[in-house]
Amino acid sequence: MPVFSNSRLGTYEQCPLKYKYQYIDKIKVEEAKTVEAFMGSCVHETLEKLYRDLKLQKRNTQEDLLKFYNDLWAKNWSDDIKIVRKEYTADNYRKTGEKCIADYYNKYAPFKERVLGIETEEYVNLDPEGEFKWNVRMDRLDYAGDGKYEIHDYKTAGYLPKQEQADEDRQLALYSLWVKENFRDAENVELVWHYLAFDRELRLRRERSDLERIAAEAAATVRAIESCEDFPARESALCGWCELQAYCPKRKHPVMVMEMRERELGMERGAQLADQYAEWSRRKKEAEERLGELREEILEFSSYHAVDNIQGSSCMLKLSRGRAPKLPPDGCEQRDELERVLRQCGAWEDASRLDARRAASLLEREDIDREVRACLAALISWEETPTLRVSRRRE
Repeated sequence: MPVFSNSRLGTYEQCPLKYKYQYIDKIKVEEAKTVEAFMGSCVHETLEKLYRDLKLQKRNTQEDLLKFYNDLWAKNWSDDIKIVRKEYTADNYRKTGEKCIADYYNKYAPFKERVLGIETEEYVNLDPEGEFKWNVRMDRLDYAGDGKYEIHDYKTAGYLPKQEQADEDRQLALYSLWVKENFRDAENVELVWHYLAFDRELRLRRERSDLERIAAEAAATVRAIESCEDFPARESALCGWCELQAYCPKRKHPVMVMEMRERELGMERGAQLADQYAEWSRRKKEAEERLGELREEILEFSSYHAVDNIQGSSCMLKLSRGRAPKLPPDGCEQRDELERVLRQCGAWEDASRLDARRAASLLEREDIDREVRACLAALISWEETPTLRVSRRRE
């Protein structure tokens, strides 16, 4: 039975091709650990120590935890940990983690929570048939009394989401479904996100109907993934953190080029082709602009001197004048009136033109009958249409 998790589903939503590489092709790469992930891991381990020690009646001071955190950092830090944002140093991140721990300690001491679980490893069914399981790994599960349970999740990310974003969270919502299924007295389950870098928490309660809806939506997404045949690459700002860039058609050549010395770069054929294409594209644009200017001057010259043929030293320009129809643009009143008249006189089919992109867009419209969409899908074929663009920055 397939086991899914929020990170697994999130990988597909971030980039289907990365999902394929990681979970279907199972490409084994040495995971490039980022400094953000490393800091988050050290902070999580420190807070885990705080609560594990409390269960054995050992209360750490803030100084104890900061020492544990810094020792953990020094022991596990290595030079291959990736710092993508070059304007910051490893020490900037280490100090950020220190602040997260200190702020948390000052806010929640003396820690009288009734902790039921730390870094739990459980599973919940996404659907009544039990077709897919969901991995439940909670940072901390507390019992607050009177049938109230709290699921806590620590975040060291450098952004603070709005409450409405938390309201749409899938991960902790599905965790609360597990709590309700495994604790019969669980009347209320509260989701608590600790955004440690901001010393803030977000709280949310969900009704049973909401949890079932979220589980059904997650199960539907899983089914779509399981039946998927096409896994396109999806570029985003997260590509720089991906450990599979060396395999990705969007990233592998830029990554290879970035690792080259300047002398080697001048000999690399792909770099040469890209540079030459960019240069000729620039020249083409300049030529088109100049040709446009010349065209206007030529038309003015022709009109002023009443000539259609203009003799050059090695060529002759021949002008011919004709008339071409021009329709009102889409969306304006004149266009609507034109279409109405064409339909009224029965000439619409003769005058209109079938647009392939518009026809294909009907496949995505839910207001079109399902059978009609299926018929369209069978009639519309697809072909690759490669395009090239010139980027003025090095990606």
